[in-house]
Amino acid sequence: MKKQLVILFLVGLALAACAPEKRKADTSDSNLEIKIGRFDQDFWAMKGQELPAALARVDSLYPDFLPIYLERVVQFGKKDDSLTVFTLQKFFADTAVIHLYGDALRTYQYIEPIEADLTQAFRRANYFFPDKKTPHFYMHVSGLNQSVVVGEGFLSLSIDNYLGESYPLYERVGIYNYLRQNMCPEKVVPDYVVAWLTSEFPFVPRTGELMEELLYRGKILYVASVLLPDVDESVLMGYTPEQWKWCQKHESEMWLTMIEGKHLFSHDSMLRVKYLNDAPFTSLFSQESPGRAGAYIGWQIIENYMKANPDVSPLDLLYSVNASYILQQSGYDPR
Repeated sequence: MKKQLVILFLVGLALAACAPEKRKADTSDSNLEIKIGRFDQDFWAMKGQELPAALARVDSLYPDFLPIYLERVVQFGKKDDSLTVFTLQKFFADTAVIHLYGDALRTYQYIEPIEADLTQAFRRANYFFPDKKTPHFYMHVSGLNQSVVVGEGFLSLSIDNYLGESYPLYERVGIYNYLRQNMCPEKVVPDYVVAWLTSEFPFVPRTGELMEELLYRGKILYVASVLLPDVDESVLMGYTPEQWKWCQKHESEMWLTMIEGKHLFSHDSMLRVKYLNDAPFTSLFSQESPGRAGAYIGWQIIENYMKANPDVSPLDLLYSVNASYILQQSGYDPR
């Protein structure tokens, strides 16, 4: 079955120290080398050229992505439409676009470290998930729209969303502080990896209970940490070190709130929003808490489950569907 296009606004995800044996992967025989297709550079190189011919060239390089970029990401229209050419002419002459594109291309002029980290991550992915194909990787500029586009056989990341928390334009256009802290180069590789995991192993609700998605987040976090064992836990989480420490310190109180409120088995969609969505804080806990703290709890449950069940592989984990069983077998109770 063909994979549907998925456009993701990625949020930070939680990580805790995984059992060491779950991180081991023999990749010594792998010759995989990730190279990122620079759609961003090739698209911007059309500026000043005869556009129909230039578009044909870019289309020959990125036949899978160019139509999606033009029609879904920047919404200029179809590649062979005369109105699209007219829109592109205005786009390339826009001073704000010139400034943003220039900053993005300068920031990501050299991406060898990103490619090296992706290579290691997907060598590990090939080890744990041998039946999954490694996608093509691209970079693009979206005008501060979608962070990652996932299509049939490819992932493309919008580099203008990763120019650093203090990039002046972010504040000027009204992006909140709690979102800006994740708009940094350190999140590029984790966001590629998480986008791939969530597209290959999508969330499929069975009961509609909060616990299902809570543990799904935990599964993705666990496997992301397996593929990226050297990424600092606070970076993968999208928290500051202080926010991460707050969750560690108040884990038992957070769990008690969920248990006393009987939230785990609730079907209330607003609880899901409060526990799992990006926000300045998790309102059900306290105003001192970071947002998405429910995902932290989900991660800890999965961590306990995997430690208690060493024969369960990452693939087994991602395909397991009984959330109640996982919670029971985890023995999780930080009180």
